Amino acid sequence: MELGSGCGLPSLVAKEVCDATNILATDYWEENNNAVDGQLSFGNTGGDRLVPKDLFGVNLAYNIGTDETASVRHLDWHDEMGIFRVATDFRPDMIIGSDLVYYPEDTPPLLQTLEMLLKAGGAKDALLISPLRPAYSERKALPEFRSQLEKGVLGDGCEVVMDEFEMVGMGMNDDEERHNFLRIRVHSHGDGENA
Repeated sequence: MELGSGCGLPSLVAKEVCDATNILATDYWEENNNAVDGQLSFGNTGGDRLVPKDLFGVNLAYNIGTDETASVRHLDWHDEMGIFRVATDFRPDMIIGSDLVYYPEDTPPLLQTLEMLLKAGGAKDALLISPLRPAYSERKALPEFRSQLEKGVLGDGCEVVMDEFEMVGMGMNDDEERHNFLRIRVHSHGDGENA
């Protein structure tokens, strides 16, 4: 199960490269309550997205190729009942997410979402990756998110390991580019017992 799927690349990799057999890509998008006769408004991007807001879920489904192995679901981290329904309906084995932590007001709900998926949903592992550059300028919530995980906010039944790593690639002008990331691995021991 992927949190904050965006365009769905990690879900697509899980499906196409890792041969995962049951994928759920989740994200938040604004529901189109103003559609007339089911028609979507193709011009409403909200000024901050390339994909119109009311096509976001449709775009995600198209990108990952929904079929019997992959599906898409709207998930609002601020909606406890919605999270619980996804956790108990889907029952993920693993949670993945990339570039999730931006806004301070989303930190407690994201942590609660992880906790519910690990406990109520039965997920055993989570792997989250977050870029570290530009240095927290766009990711104001990352220091607090990291601090809460270090303090054990997910409970005694979860082991959290964090490390930073660097990836090197070639830029547009054949310049070497270095990118730093935070890798967060969470392992749940199930019923709160340490194994």
